[in-house]
Amino acid sequence: MKNETKHLRASSYSNQVEIGDGNTLLFSGSTLCMDLVPAEYAKLLTQGTDFSFLSPGEKKHLLKRGHLTDLTRGRELTEFRKTVGQVSEKIAKSNQKLAQANVSFILTYNCNLSCSYCYQNTLPRETRHHSMTGGLVDAFFSDCFPQLYPRPPKHCTFTLFGGEPLLPANREAITRILAHTRKFSSSRIDVTTNATTLPAMLDLIGPEKGKIQNVQVTLDGDRALHDETRIPISGSPTFKTMMGSIRQLLEVKAEVGIRVHLHPKRLESAERLVKYLQGEGLLGHPNVFVYFSPINTFTSEQLSPGDLEVFRRMFQDVAAKASRPPSNFLFMNKFLKMQGKKVLPIARFCGLGSERFFVIDPLQDIYQCYEEAGHRERRIGSFAGGKLRFFALKKKYAKRQLLSLPECLRCSMALFCGGGCPVLAKNAEGSIFKPYCHQNKEFIGQTLKAFFLGKAVETGEN
Repeated sequence: MKNETKHLRASSYSNQVEIGDGNTLLFSGSTLCMDLVPAEYAKLLTQGTDFSFLSPGEKKHLLKRGHLTDLTRGRELTEFRKTVGQVSEKIAKSNQKLAQANVSFILTYNCNLSCSYCYQNTLPRETRHHSMTGGLVDAFFSDCFPQLYPRPPKHCTFTLFGGEPLLPANREAITRILAHTRKFSSSRIDVTTNATTLPAMLDLIGPEKGKIQNVQVTLDGDRALHDETRIPISGSPTFKTMMGSIRQLLEVKAEVGIRVHLHPKRLESAERLVKYLQGEGLLGHPNVFVYFSPINTFTSEQLSPGDLEVFRRMFQDVAAKASRPPSNFLFMNKFLKMQGKKVLPIARFCGLGSERFFVIDPLQDIYQCYEEAGHRERRIGSFAGGKLRFFALKKKYAKRQLLSLPECLRCSMALFCGGGCPVLAKNAEGSIFKPYCHQNKEFIGQTLKAFFLGKAVETGEN
């Protein structure tokens, strides 16, 4: 440990995002402190160990906030590992108290669309013939649910998924699920759908308790790209149908999530879609949340320079007009209020490995990832015959968190990202104990920027 605190250097966990007007936001992935500095200062901070441009007071402030450090890289890594351990312990204790349940029902693996990029295309053909029955739903709530959640949960979120969950053949199962959820004092029902069969199910949707309250619909880009990629086997266009369904959903006062797929090298299509949604009065609508999602084939960590420019411009444009960033990292809003060393609840990327999130399918199998559902070798359990059984894979998944990801412990975004998608890491790298960065760094930085700019507008700051 000799001479390890003699010299200042930029922290390995310091992050930057340009805000505009010559300013950069520094945010520490270790201390979670945030400071606005001149962009030229931010650039110099990353170039070496010559900090003569800083006054003694500025050096002291940046050192205290965690943007500078006097520790060696090895010592800083050791301290960060301790921080991650503290976060993990806090989350474990918090989860015990929250008593929340999150259950997704895959009503069927069958779908009336045939999107070329769909991850379910690899499912065995025989799997698609199974659908969830009303009897199976009753058995789940009477026999399996109490075993999954021995402590009665204070709040439950139920999601209807597929295949296509709103196929008319699934109506019995859906009505049984809705009937059971009415018994919970606090619950929410979501559905992820292509919305092409919505009219036949519209009576089951609305803000009332015991109805489907939140509906997610995916658009692949503007009409031209969408009708090229998100289609049934017949090739019939679906954009007009889905947009009509979105308008019907708003008429019954449902909450609508519009998931916009980002296709590599075709981001201009998403930009045209954003302009269309604005013209339709959907950006900023109180019941609409628009967010971006790179499709599964979009696996590069960094976008090309041209795509990056389009993405950033489009992201901030949507955030400004909708008063909410088009991102799944919305917890970053809390980060703006943090002054001092606090923790964010991110030690794992998703519900895989947790005790609160389960995916139930028509074969009475239990999974913890939508992308693994239907591949029976990836199930974590089953509840056949009313008996709940867990398999060894569940324990393996429970070990997948930041402390088991050495590469992530060296990443400045680790506490914001949680290591990325474990299943996509397995597919790309051969192991769930590898990081999968996707565009997480860019999404996190742009989300924080959008919240910061929104806060500045609210307070009248320049």
